[in-house]
Amino acid sequence: LYVGGAPNHMERGITVRPNFQGCLENVLYISPSTNAILDILQNLQRQLPFYGLEQGRVGSGALCEDDSLNMHSYTFKRFDSYLEVFRKPGATSIDVSFQMRTFEPNGILFYTNLSEPRYFMVGINDVPDQDFLRLFLDEGQLACTVQLNGNKRTVRHRRDNLHDGQWHEISLLLTQYRFNITVDYEPEFSNTRNNLSTTDRFTFSTNGDQVNRETTMNGFVGCLRQVIMSGIQILPRDITNNITAIRANDNRPRTGTIVNHGVLLDACEMFDRCTPNPCRHGGICHQTWTRFYCDCSKTGYSGAVCHTWTRFYCDCSKTGYSGAVCHVSDMPLSCLDYKLNRMKIDEIIPERITIIDIDGSGPLAPFPVLCRYGAKTEILNVTEIGHYHELESYVSSGYQLPNSLYSQTINYHVPLLQLFNLIDRSYVCRQYIEYTCFNSRLLNYPNSPYGWWVGRTNQTMDYWGGSEIGTGKCSCGLDMTCANPNLFCNCDSQFTTELKDAGYLTRKEYLPVLRVEFGDTGPVGSSQYGRYQVGRLYCEGDLLYDNTITFRKADAIITVPPFEAKVAGDIRFQFKTGFDSATFGSAIIVQNIGYDDGDLIEIRLQAPREIAFRYSVGRGTNIITIRAPYDFNDNDWHTVHIEINRQEARLTVDDLSAANPEDQTTFRHIHLTSNLTIGASVTNRNGFVGCIRAFQVNGQLMDLKSQALRGMYGISPDCIGKCQSNPCLNGGRCNERWSTYDCDCTFTPFRGPICSTEIGTRLEANTMIKYTFPTQGVTATEEETIRVLFTTYKKQGILMQLKSDRIDEKGMIDYFTLEMNNNGGVRVKFNYGFDTFEYNVPYDLTNGQNHEIIVTRRNQGKLIIVSVDNYEPYIDVFPQTQQIDMQFDSPRVMYIGRNETTPPEEGFTGCISRLQFNRIFPLKYAFLEERDPNITWSGGDIREWPCGTEPVKYPPEPLEIPPDRGFSILALPRPIYKQYVYARNLGLIIGSMGFLLLLILVGLAVCYQKSSKSGHYKTKEDKGADQAVDADTAILKGDSRHPDLTEPKEWIL
Repeated sequence: LYVGGAPNHMERGITVRPNFQGCLENVLYISPSTNAILDILQNLQRQLPFYGLEQGRVGSGALCEDDSLNMHSYTFKRFDSYLEVFRKPGATSIDVSFQMRTFEPNGILFYTNLSEPRYFMVGINDVPDQDFLRLFLDEGQLACTVQLNGNKRTVRHRRDNLHDGQWHEISLLLTQYRFNITVDYEPEFSNTRNNLSTTDRFTFSTNGDQVNRETTMNGFVGCLRQVIMSGIQILPRDITNNITAIRANDNRPRTGTIVNHGVLLDACEMFDRCTPNPCRHGGICHQTWTRFYCDCSKTGYSGAVCHTWTRFYCDCSKTGYSGAVCHVSDMPLSCLDYKLNRMKIDEIIPERITIIDIDGSGPLAPFPVLCRYGAKTEILNVTEIGHYHELESYVSSGYQLPNSLYSQTINYHVPLLQLFNLIDRSYVCRQYIEYTCFNSRLLNYPNSPYGWWVGRTNQTMDYWGGSEIGTGKCSCGLDMTCANPNLFCNCDSQFTTELKDAGYLTRKEYLPVLRVEFGDTGPVGSSQYGRYQVGRLYCEGDLLYDNTITFRKADAIITVPPFEAKVAGDIRFQFKTGFDSATFGSAIIVQNIGYDDGDLIEIRLQAPREIAFRYSVGRGTNIITIRAPYDFNDNDWHTVHIEINRQEARLTVDDLSAANPEDQTTFRHIHLTSNLTIGASVTNRNGFVGCIRAFQVNGQLMDLKSQALRGMYGISPDCIGKCQSNPCLNGGRCNERWSTYDCDCTFTPFRGPICSTEIGTRLEANTMIKYTFPTQGVTATEEETIRVLFTTYKKQGILMQLKSDRIDEKGMIDYFTLEMNNNGGVRVKFNYGFDTFEYNVPYDLTNGQNHEIIVTRRNQGKLIIVSVDNYEPYIDVFPQTQQIDMQFDSPRVMYIGRNETTPPEEGFTGCISRLQFNRIFPLKYAFLEERDPNITWSGGDIREWPCGTEPVKYPPEPLEIPPDRGFSILALPRPIYKQYVYARNLGLIIGSMGFLLLLILVGLAVCYQKSSKSGHYKTKEDKGADQAVDADTAILKGDSRHPDLTEPKEWIL
């Protein structure tokens, strides 16, 4: 065991050449066999046997204060920082060495002039020129340029990437006959002949105002240490910051002076932003003095820290299932994710090779799969994964248990860890397995098997495809169709003919098949053999999108562990809502806060078209907002993805994205202490109502559905809204609000909260309602829906009549009439140009009860259906003749009750409602707040009337009581002053008096109410009998007429 170095650097495993130089203490060795602790330095100082010291000293910590062990680092923190060294001029050689460390690929390390300035004329100006030497980094490669007598020469070292942040040994030697630069003990030299003479000034880095102006390169930024010039090490004690105090008589700095210009002494103050590596998924971190960036070109990811999947597209039309990646596209989470979020609605892709990333931004690498979607009419979503042993394989003779066993490991095109995750996320999986045998047994149940397969649990599976676990059977054993009915597999029959056992394995917790093993093929040379085939793995669906919950209450929340983003973190989910911002304001979907540092992340739906991501990492709150050209509360699924890392914070909603750059100089990790709260704020305010699914944090699925299944306030599993139960009646359209619902009754003849309130009116015989169709309204119809509800006792009048304003070539106009006939039924009569159709309902409907008649025309007017209440409908089909005119041309006016030619005493008498002609509802227009000017009436005023029907009302929903939030009120101590005591006492007195006065008023009100409803009232029923002494006398003297009661009256308000 060697400490501090090794005697021979050629030993295997040693990759560095120099031994350690410096101080060591507390060097302990723990024996792996005895767990004994050996203090090597202490035993060495005691001169125990087996301990020896080749070089160096052992003693107290004072030895480490030896200045010769200190390499004395210098930090050049800015591009204009430099050390200026003054030496005696006229030297014929330059010898400089140091160790260098930097992240900047470019910069001047050492500079000196080799002559005084010379001037020459360019036009009318004097341009200076001067010989120089410049040692510099150029794109991470060391180079040295020397100009002597106007001739310039540059030498480059073959080593590159010297800006990797590691220490590198640099040395420069320039003489009259030799030019040598060395990097990490690797020299690069050339012979030369120079007439060299130095000036008195040398700079490490550069001050930017050198006489020679041919370069625009910046100075060096980084660290230097063990700086030696002409054999003399530069020490911090020799460096001064005041050049004016060390000038000689000729006002020039004294020889040996070293001047500091912004250089930090005795320290290497570099911030390594790439340790630990902030780049995810194998991204390569590069950095400069002020920032870092990630090279994601070979990772398949994008984003500031390679945290977001990049876009790939695989065009495998000419390659088949070879796994070749041909173009760039999105990497979806699964085949179903591609189908839901990336496939166009009208796109037909029966199958497609797709690169999926099963955990999104998680650690698992993407992999290619074959997605099968079937034809356009099929609802199919199958993920297919192949392996390298899909062809049928032969098991020859010579494998006979227990001496010998044929075994084959199945290697898949996908890494097993990704494959296991895919299987766990799928609804169902299946894999085909087949064994063809010739006198070779398989399961041999109930005895020990001769063949089996092994899944991911590494268990020997004693059942075959098409059967169930634990049965020890093949598929034929379940349905009793085996070749030998007494056995459970065909191959166990030991017949001298080829038999086969095959089927699908469906228990996904044991899939995929990782190994198959077979025996019982007899000794070598026998006629026994077997053949097997393991098919591809097929998985359907994605449980990611099945993990869905519904927020019914705006103050309901569900929590998961706090969000973590030490290097980078992201949250991804989908939401669906019909939330009304005008009613509820903004809605917080996700919130997580840090109680200690005030850190925060929050995703908020601020407006129907606006989503904001608020976050704070100790430097105030930042907001990223996305405004979309469409509504987010359209009850459709929208994808939200937020990411925060050391480089930027980003919000992506669907295909829209926005980001804020992070200040790397002040970056710190986000520290959140509360649970990640979903559905509202951490204080249950500003909540979200709607559905959330596929909620992932750093690529890991949060199982929200399992929590909801246990029963939570205001939260239910799956995406089930209020409209799921069809609460809107009579064809009303339900608008989902998730905590409630709205019914749109626009295209129904009803109104009310659930479209159940009748809109009708009572008509007298002389009443006529007339509706004139707008000029831009209906021009012609071939199919109609006509509907009327009525009640009457009289067998007269028009329920509805429609007339056209167009006269045909016969001088006729198209019309449609619903009217009462003399038998109490309803006559349906119309003429659309070809002939008159008439049908009389054979029931007496003038019984004062409500009756509904619906007349519909379908199939381009050739089919007519007349329905009355619940009676059997009347159906008539017109002949299929091309010459028949089945079109109702230009309906222009509708009459209700009677028309202009009907005598006033023969109009309809009764109540009429549900009046409908296609999507026109005249009575509804008549009773709007602003009446439709196209509707008029005569023969008296009309008023809205329910026609004896009561609107349907649902019972109130069960009251959900929120749980105890656990909030407590903190009573803070406060000072008590005399003024405060007086005001408090005065308030108590006034409050007590007010309370007493309120009690008195309440008592008086209760007494008045009881007396007014006590049932005592005066009548004249005992007039004449009130003085009678007995009952007989009272009857004789009493008033036998009716009591004097006033006639009751009725007012309609």
